[in-house]
Amino acid sequence: MLSAVSAPVVAAPTDSGVETDDSDAPKLTAPGAPYPLQQQTTPENSTNNSSDVLHENPDEVDDENELDRLLSYLSGRMNSNIGTSTLQLSQGQYDAAKAALGDDYSTSLGKYVDVQGETDEEGAGDQYETVQETQREYVDTVQEFRETQRAYRAAKQAGNDARARELARKLTQLADEGETQTATLVTTFATISNETGSDLSESQAQLESIQANISDQRDEIVALEFTDTRITVEPYDRNISFTDPLFVSGTLETANGTPVETTDARFTIGEQTIRAPIDSDGSFTFTYRPTRVPANASNLTLRYQPVNSSVYRPTQRGLPVSITQVDATAEIAVPTNSTYGYADSLAVDVLLLVDGSPVEQFPVTASLGRTRLSSSATAETGRATLDGTVPASASVGDVTIRVAPDSTTRAVSFTPVTEQVRITSEQTSLDATAQTSEGQTVVVEGALTTEDGDAVSDQPLTVRVGTRTVETTTGASGAYRTTIERPADVSTENATVTVVFDGDDTNLESTSTTVAVQHSTAGGASGNGTAEEGSLPFALLDALWVVAGAGLVGLATVVLLRRRTDDTTEVVETDSPSPSDEGVDTETPPSTESIATNALTSARELLSAGNPNDAVVVAYTGMRHSLASVADIDDSATHWEFSEQCAEAGVGDADALTTLTAGYETAAYSGRTVDTDEAEALVDTAEALVDATEAP
Repeated sequence: MLSAVSAPVVAAPTDSGVETDDSDAPKLTAPGAPYPLQQQTTPENSTNNSSDVLHENPDEVDDENELDRLLSYLSGRMNSNIGTSTLQLSQGQYDAAKAALGDDYSTSLGKYVDVQGETDEEGAGDQYETVQETQREYVDTVQEFRETQRAYRAAKQAGNDARARELARKLTQLADEGETQTATLVTTFATISNETGSDLSESQAQLESIQANISDQRDEIVALEFTDTRITVEPYDRNISFTDPLFVSGTLETANGTPVETTDARFTIGEQTIRAPIDSDGSFTFTYRPTRVPANASNLTLRYQPVNSSVYRPTQRGLPVSITQVDATAEIAVPTNSTYGYADSLAVDVLLLVDGSPVEQFPVTASLGRTRLSSSATAETGRATLDGTVPASASVGDVTIRVAPDSTTRAVSFTPVTEQVRITSEQTSLDATAQTSEGQTVVVEGALTTEDGDAVSDQPLTVRVGTRTVETTTGASGAYRTTIERPADVSTENATVTVVFDGDDTNLESTSTTVAVQHSTAGGASGNGTAEEGSLPFALLDALWVVAGAGLVGLATVVLLRRRTDDTTEVVETDSPSPSDEGVDTETPPSTESIATNALTSARELLSAGNPNDAVVVAYTGMRHSLASVADIDDSATHWEFSEQCAEAGVGDADALTTLTAGYETAAYSGRTVDTDEAEALVDTAEALVDATEAP
């Protein structure tokens, strides 16, 4: 069964580009029931329990306010996802915790960023992205900590002390990572709250509780498994350089002064790891040559890093120093008498020395013209090979390869060195197919390659039908796909598509191709798709996105529910019947009862999936359709106007309508997550109103 619900739509650019001529673009209009983004007005005698919701006359609200409402709605969806993720994490449901910040969250975030770009507000797009990345990483950290903790307990029970200590160190590392991730999330939550007025305190409290438990268990295990250590260092010359290294002499002992029982130890200092022999009294010596450390560093950290099975804890101390930068000599070599074209492999050998001594583990970079080619670090011999492929941006002719340090502020540096290589142009091949999709829309796809078959990626293409053009870009495989509207003055029978690649400013030759438009005979409605578990069954946000600049520009009709026999939910866009459809038998339209029943069923599913706001919106929509069918109510009425008109017509319980309408407004507009129990009560209210309306 199909039931249509009208929804306001907002503009956003398509992936394929922007048309240069949109005079024939369809203007979407349709009457229908309210939707979360429609402007709302509260009647004087209506009760509103949501103090955070704005009420303004739809005719008096400007585009900026519309966009602010949409930002608030999208923010509320993401806040709900964050809360669901945190709750699932606290219950040990790791997959569900990550899924809550998966595709649905990404969709909301992408659209939030699009709308944010159309407003003067800074918004919280970056912060919401940080939360998604960091909290998903934190879920992995918590899961790994719990799994490692179980393995640790098993090792202890088996009497495998060495393995238990290895796992204890892993637990320490994971707990430290968790503390860093939690701190990032708490700070980001605060920024989101300041920018959007959201309340993420519950999610913050749950995260802090989870991490406090992990940190406490880490501390208990560390105290049980390890012995504290300390480093003492004898006086040394603080003035150091690569040619005048630091000589470190000291003692490694436990906190009570007993020498550490080991024959050698691993130390880290600056950017290097050094293994040094340990005498029976705990004494050690080693030499350190500064290379990658900043030349202006005034203090180096000397850290003892025991092996994982050791009974000793790491320890560290600071070493004040004064570093003098040293200039190295770099030599490079490239194959001679060779020419290179697009995507050809190119390797550069580098040797880095200071007074004949190799400089190891020093980062160097190679660039070809203005394009970075490769980077690497030198080996113990001071050598490195930098290899990459010739990019399209490398100019034809003699081009400079330049090898330079990745930074000029390190303890060692060198003057960049260059060589010349010859770049030749490459012929290209462009193929295309064009097929009508629906109406005047033409789907164009193909690939751009070299004559040798190498994919040409990330290059702009121009697609033209008549006087209309769109821009698109090739992907990693050289493929592209876009859509373009056929102008009204281009006949269906004679339509052709021209695709052009302009190779100016590249080493690729220009090319183009023209193909006839093929006419699709495939049946079936466009836009079909199955709703993801836990998402709105009628693709709530996807229905909003229609290209038209910055404002809300109209209404689009979307199908609310189409139940299959396997109880999945299908999303289908529908259009008004065309003149050619008149007189043709069509599927019997769904009954009002089935529409409301399906809506309420979907609302229950959304509740179970942890989406209370969406559940309330869907339940309200089903209720409204049911009540509107028995009363002469204006389809374009706002939700408060609808409630008032129902009361005047004697349709539905007035108090129940007021409660549900206020709850709907909160779920759709306030940006806060509706409590699950509150959402369930609102769905019950919607169901009671529907049952009373449909009762004989």
